[in-house]
Amino acid sequence: MVTEIYNDANYIEGDTEKVIYFDIETTGFDKENDKIIMISYGKFCGDGFVIKQFFADSLYEEKKLLIQFSEDIQNNDTWCSYNGIAFDEPFIKKRMNLNKIHLNLPEEHVDLYRLIRPYYKNLGMERCNLKSVENFLGIHRKDMIDGGLSVDLYNEYLDTKNDDLKKIIMLHNYEDVLNLPTIHKFALNVNLDKTLVKDNGITTKQSKYLEFLLEKYSLELCISVNEMSKKAASKVIDRILNGSVDSCELNKIVNNSY
Repeated sequence: MVTEIYNDANYIEGDTEKVIYFDIETTGFDKENDKIIMISYGKFCGDGFVIKQFFADSLYEEKKLLIQFSEDIQNNDTWCSYNGIAFDEPFIKKRMNLNKIHLNLPEEHVDLYRLIRPYYKNLGMERCNLKSVENFLGIHRKDMIDGGLSVDLYNEYLDTKNDDLKKIIMLHNYEDVLNLPTIHKFALNVNLDKTLVKDNGITTKQSKYLEFLLEKYSLELCISVNEMSKKAASKVIDRILNGSVDSCELNKIVNNSY
């Protein structure tokens, strides 16, 4: 397993020193059968933003990668991602469970996608994926691939052990993490801007009724009711009214509605 550490002093944000910024690369979307092949995380430390990368040189190194990553972030309460509540976090937890790794992960998850998603159209963006937000903010990458291509490159790397392929994958994942603090600051400012109107946000009537149903059946959602979209709220209300009182099932609906 390859571990790389970088220190970029140009990314200093004093109010986010205790946040772990992270991103994963996997062999696919199936948490049961696909594996995590790379994790990068960054944190503010001393005079810079330190990024640490774990790269699995073989599929057998997933457990070692997960243990080292989990041990590193044991003393942090908050981690931050882009669309990680729907993908990265459940993938990590499932793979840790299958590998019988019992280490604590941060309890609070700041998902920047969910902070920006309600406003992206009113901000003038056509899409709300990570690279669209980066382009909107004037962030220019050296990396030229996407997550899907990294899977193909990794499979080729397993066959050839070509270091150039590994460097391409690691650069992609590195820049995914490197840019998160800038996006985090932007997302916080967007949510503080009272002049912006949420696109397709939950209605007042939906909000009150959904809160009533959640309290009635003692249910908990992974996000606050006011952060939900009209579409997600409608689906959750409909499912509860049709007899579903399982928080896990309802949270899957919320995740899949973003």
